[in-house]
Amino acid sequence: TSLTEINFTKLKTLGSACFKACSEVTTVNLPLATSIPIDGFIYCSKLETLNMPLATSIGGNGLRSCTSLVEVDLPSLESISSYALTGCTALQRLILRNDVVCTLNNTNGLSSTITSSTGSGYIYVPSALIDSYKAATNWSNYASKFRALEDYTVDGTTTGAIDETKI
Repeated sequence: TSLTEINFTKLKTLGSACFKACSEVTTVNLPLATSIPIDGFIYCSKLETLNMPLATSIGGNGLRSCTSLVEVDLPSLESISSYALTGCTALQRLILRNDVVCTLNNTNGLSSTITSSTGSGYIYVPSALIDSYKAATNWSNYASKFRALEDYTVDGTTTGAIDETKI
C-alpha cells in the first residue's frame, strides 16, 4: 500500500525531508503546521491539494518538482526560500493573502513555474500590495504576473475562494 494522503490535524512542526519523494501523495492536510521544511515535499509528483493555512515559510526545495500542484494558497506565508517551488510545472495560481509582502529569498524560488517565460498563470496578492511586490527584491522580476486577489475571488475579498470563471 502506498501513502496517498497526509492528514495530521494536530501536527505543528515538520522535520526536513519528512515527506521527500512520496510520489503517490495527492493530498496534504496539515492545518496547524507552521512551515514547509527544507526538502519537505520535494518530488511529490502527484501532489494536487495542499492545506497548510498557518505555514509562514517554505524552506529550500520545500515543494520542488511537485509537478501536479496547480494551486498553492498559503494565507500566512512570509518567506519563500531558494528552489522552494522550482519545477512545479503545472502551477497556475500562487495565492499570497498575507497583509505584508512575502520575502522571496532568491528568484530561483519560482523557476520553471508560472513565472517562467513559457509559464502561464499568476501570483495573486492583496490589491494594496501589488506595487510593493512589483518593486520588492526578487519579486520585481515577476511584475507582469501579479493580479489583485480581490478581483479574482468569488466574493471580492482577500479571503474568498478563487473564481476560475474570472481568470
